Amino acid sequence: MYIMKHDYSLKEHVFRTFLADPSLGPSEMAEKLGAKYNSVKAVYAKLCEEGMLKREGRGSYTPDVSGILIGLMDRVEALEKRER
Repeated sequence: MYIMKHDYSLKEHVFRTFLADPSLGPSEMAEKLGAKYNSVKAVYAKLCEEGMLKREGRGSYTPDVSGILIGLMDRVEALEKRER
């Protein structure tokens, strides 16, 4: 069984685990992480809303590469502004 690190939120665990194995839908992810299905399903919905995942069909998702890259660029830009 997968043991969650305490410094990651469920959302971070789901996203990192999904990137390592994109074949995992919410049911399989909940089982793998030992988390509640409804909580994991809500995380998938949130990741889609944030542009990190795309829903391809029932229980089927893919990484949204453009959304991920834009998110990373926004983070880099915010960090650069903080350093000035």
